[in-house]
Amino acid sequence: MIFSCGCYGSKSCTLNGILCNYNQTNDSCVCDCCPPCNTCEQFLELNCLANRYTKHYSLSKNQSNIILKINKPMKPKYIIDQKNGDIVRYLWNPCLRRLLPNGIYLKNDDKGIYKLIGIPREKLEKTSFEILFKGSVNLILLVNFTITII
Repeated sequence: MIFSCGCYGSKSCTLNGILCNYNQTNDSCVCDCCPPCNTCEQFLELNCLANRYTKHYSLSKNQSNIILKINKPMKPKYIIDQKNGDIVRYLWNPCLRRLLPNGIYLKNDDKGIYKLIGIPREKLEKTSFEILFKGSVNLILLVNFTITII
């Protein structure tokens, strides 16, 4: 496990974590070994460090299926650790696999606590969403959920 690291660029590791030869061009060298150094594109399109995603997280009260009413404010949904029920702190740079519905957005505070809030502005059939957050040096947190707006 990596406890500290530096950002050495997209050529600092391969997809399977084996270091690249800096003197050669190697198209498989697309990830940075240090999780926070990777971009959303590297995570979502190239699956950088996918084997290290931590998946025991959800939205408030283990809600993975959110049903909202159009033009009605939603109750905030926080990122929760399912192991202890605590709100997760010190997250940054969320990567969204698809844009959130019109009127719904992520908001964070100065402690890195994110919440999903807003007022949905259009109907939406049940749709899957995935948000990847960067956390401490060895944490890449993945939250999956669905939203339906009636």
